[in-house]
Amino acid sequence: MGIEILVAGVIILISLFSIRISKKLEIPLLIMFLLIGMLAGSEGVGKIYFDNALVAQNIGTIALMFIIFSGGLETKKEDVKKSIYPSGLLATLGVLLTAILSGIAVYYLTDFTLKEALLFSAMVSSTDAAAVMSILGDSKLKKDIKSVVDIESGSNDPMAYALILFLLSFFKMDGNTSIVGGIIFLLKQIVLGGVIGYLFGLITLPLAKYIKIVREEFLTIHLIAILFICFGLATVLNGNGFLAIYISAIMIGNQKFNYKLNSIRNMRLITWFMQIGMFVMLGLLVFPTQLLSYILIGSLLSIIMIIIIRILVVYSLLWPFKFTSKEKFFISWAGLKGAVPIIFATMAITEGLPNAQSMFNLTFYIVVFSVLIQGMTLKYVGKKLNLFEDNSEQDNLIEVEELEELALKKMILDENSEYINKLIRELELPKGMLIVSIKRDSSYITPKGEVKLLLGDIILFSQN
Repeated sequence: MGIEILVAGVIILISLFSIRISKKLEIPLLIMFLLIGMLAGSEGVGKIYFDNALVAQNIGTIALMFIIFSGGLETKKEDVKKSIYPSGLLATLGVLLTAILSGIAVYYLTDFTLKEALLFSAMVSSTDAAAVMSILGDSKLKKDIKSVVDIESGSNDPMAYALILFLLSFFKMDGNTSIVGGIIFLLKQIVLGGVIGYLFGLITLPLAKYIKIVREEFLTIHLIAILFICFGLATVLNGNGFLAIYISAIMIGNQKFNYKLNSIRNMRLITWFMQIGMFVMLGLLVFPTQLLSYILIGSLLSIIMIIIIRILVVYSLLWPFKFTSKEKFFISWAGLKGAVPIIFATMAITEGLPNAQSMFNLTFYIVVFSVLIQGMTLKYVGKKLNLFEDNSEQDNLIEVEELEELALKKMILDENSEYINKLIRELELPKGMLIVSIKRDSSYITPKGEVKLLLGDIILFSQN
């Protein structure tokens, strides 16, 4: 056991070191982590043999749960309202159209049956939030465009997952599944997932208050428990677990609660750890020599699926909205593939489908192609299209939340707080507690003795 732990630690450390190389060479992190996995694999210098698709699928699913939940926590309600229609169309109808059009191309260009072609296309139909966000990061991309790209990439996995489960049912039932039954299945996935997610979004924070969680560490554990229960319940009831946790996370993240920022950062930390582990593991799972025979067909399908069909789908679905041709092209180019399609592809292997290994290898190749071609040029394309804003003035502003980096803590005054309607000089503060700043609505108040605290005030304080 000791050698395995040692190797795991070395791989994690090398992965962290690769972040520096990634920034210097402007290579997407996803590729670096996959490359580390491939180098550590049986055909690389590490000679670690790993071919358990079921383990990879299970670990990948858990990692996706954290990635989607964390992304939802950081999604602003204002962005959702502003971009819900274009991003919603792309995340649902866009995924469906991409899968159908790509399936036709795959059917005629490969030896896959029509069912296999459609299943394979559904696996690579969604864009990847982790890949998109890791590349765009804190870039000054126009807010309207960035919110569409972020929300689409964060919310289209549930639709792809539902399509995959539907198409897999044709293999399991020897083709006896009806189209009507399939439509009912898809609707059930979406409706149940949405309802369960909404309910958990409502009860999560009141439940934390009821069981009197007063430490940020326990609040983070509470969020993880909710994440697992929400996903598990939706899945058991044949709803869409990914959709459920995404909706609940958005609702939770847009409410005010104590230790909110630190809880989100804790989830972000876990998510990054999950991403590193997931990408390295997927790199271990692939055998590079097997990819050589897929270069020609993989490149052709990549151009057709992730460039031509993606552009056609985006332009056709966004025509009712006020996006310029430049903006539509950028949204098309931002349709990066990532770990999600690879994890979905492992489902074909675990289900024992005839062309499962070919599906997996082709999926892996298309993902690498997408990240290298689209990922490495995404920022360049945005700059050339003049889609980046100059927010140099805002760079000098420091939000109250950012000051928590200085070991400060935040407290929101709710209706149960004993500090409401009291002057600061009247407060019986705990020993060592010093109020540093008060945020009221969008303004900041200097904490003087005669200042009266009101409901909803956000107090930033230090505690020795």
